[in-house]
Amino acid sequence: MSSDPPKKLRSDAAENAERVMAAAVRAGLGEGRNVPLAQIAADAGVGVGTLYRRYPNRAALLEALEVRAYLLLIAEAEDALAAGESGLDSVDRFLRQSFVHRDQLVLPLHGAPLTEGTESARLRDKMKATMAAIVERGHEDGTLRPEVTGWTIVRFGAMLAQPMSSVEGWAESAAEQRSVFIRGISNPGTT
Repeated sequence: MSSDPPKKLRSDAAENAERVMAAAVRAGLGEGRNVPLAQIAADAGVGVGTLYRRYPNRAALLEALEVRAYLLLIAEAEDALAAGESGLDSVDRFLRQSFVHRDQLVLPLHGAPLTEGTESARLRDKMKATMAAIVERGHEDGTLRPEVTGWTIVRFGAMLAQPMSSVEGWAESAAEQRSVFIRGISNPGTT
């Protein structure tokens, strides 16, 4: 196995890859992860050969989508940890910031296969460690209840990411639910 860094894509190839990823996200949101790859290629405005050159099978495309999502989540978690005034504030920041990317997070939160030995597995572990650091900070500064875990926060964020079809104005409803959640995980007297 080579340790050489991956080659940078030509600008047209990078644009095609981005269009394929965006089309795959839209298709996944609308029809689930088993949407035909030919449909994703057509929705992206590229030939199916272009899709298969970059993603030789469905597993490769799902892996790429999952890696993309974890990179977004890790960036938001690291920013929340650095910028938050307390553990509780970091949790609130993470939930607000990650909600903005909710359409990009469908796979890791709702349906990507849990793989081992892949880039997504490495990033999943990094995400767990970052969330654990946020929660540990909240336990140390006394702003989070002792029973709160990183998984508590990730599970709630996953629920917020999926709009309820019967609720109009999901962003406003999600903000209200986030506020109730934050009060519920905080130690009494900290909010």
